[in-house]
Amino acid sequence: MEGIEVPAMITALFLMLASIGAKVGTAQLIGRMKHQISHVSSLKQEALSRLKIVQSQKNVAVQNKGLLTTKKIKLEKRFNRIKIDMNDIKEDEDARKQRSEIRKIE
Repeated sequence: MEGIEVPAMITALFLMLASIGAKVGTAQLIGRMKHQISHVSSLKQEALSRLKIVQSQKNVAVQNKGLLTTKKIKLEKRFNRIKIDMNDIKEDEDARKQRSEIRKIE
């Protein structure tokens, strides 16, 4: 029996060392994966914060565009009113000129 026990013990010892090596290798792989996961997580957080900033800038731009559109409409209305007033003034002036010409003729 002694002939079988020594090789069996040596084999068991090698298997134990192999399992310890596998455990150490697995622990190192897990450590690297945790580091990669934390790196990806920080990149994700940074990207999300940049996205929030861009979204808020877009919202401000949309709001400003709305305000500018409203101002443009108001200015167009005002311009049209002034244009009508200018036409009325021109018509009144033309009518005065015609009346003054008629008076000069008489």
